[in-house]
Amino acid sequence: MKELAKFEQEPHIKVKSGGQVVTTSLDIAENFSKPHKNVLKAIREVECSDEFSRLHFKPRNYHDDRGKVQPYFEITRDEFTFLVMGFKGKKAATWKEKYISAFNAMEKVLSNQANNAWKELRKQGKGTRIEETDTIKRFVEYATAQGSTKANWYYKHITNATYKALFIIKDKSGKSFRDMLDNMQLSFLNTAEYVARNAMEDGMKQRMHYKDIYLLCKDKVEAVASTVGVTEVISHNPQLSLV
Repeated sequence: MKELAKFEQEPHIKVKSGGQVVTTSLDIAENFSKPHKNVLKAIREVECSDEFSRLHFKPRNYHDDRGKVQPYFEITRDEFTFLVMGFKGKKAATWKEKYISAFNAMEKVLSNQANNAWKELRKQGKGTRIEETDTIKRFVEYATAQGSTKANWYYKHITNATYKALFIIKDKSGKSFRDMLDNMQLSFLNTAEYVARNAMEDGMKQRMHYKDIYLLCKDKVEAVASTVGVTEVISHNPQLSLV
């Protein structure tokens, strides 16, 4: 199993080998604070056709803490919507939104990964990011030599400044942040990171103070953002995994 992102108390959405995006009755029971047996009962009593149920509810088994075989269901987005329509209350509404966001996030990742132009941009972005990281490493050494005691924080500060300038990020973002960007957003990010790298390089050549170099870097990135505009990145805080 390769995890794309993981946070506690969030929906767990996974992709089956055939590309089907699912969650489980166990996960729904835990997050909606319902006994699993009640969720199983709701699934078996849901008012949909037998054909729809066969396509979207997949019965599975697991071993509980005592080693006993217990039933659960894998559930697609459509069947999840059918199932939770009857779940009421503010907390339930919050979890419905989280699951919808989770399904959207995983489906966007899969859509991106099937797009050849996106894959090429992602590949180019990895190269640009490596070059920027190498420059940040030298900048950290430069700042440390000038007396900075927390220079290592610039890895995070420069990255965050770039994200903040270019994107409106909803909720949390994990290691798969770039997988959530579309072609245009990846292109803008690649440009901004190239500009940031050059700003650091120029500042160090001119022997500027490290704090002024950081501000120069930040200003250059914000100038890029003012030209291309700020775009929204859909939340991808759920647990996402490919299996």
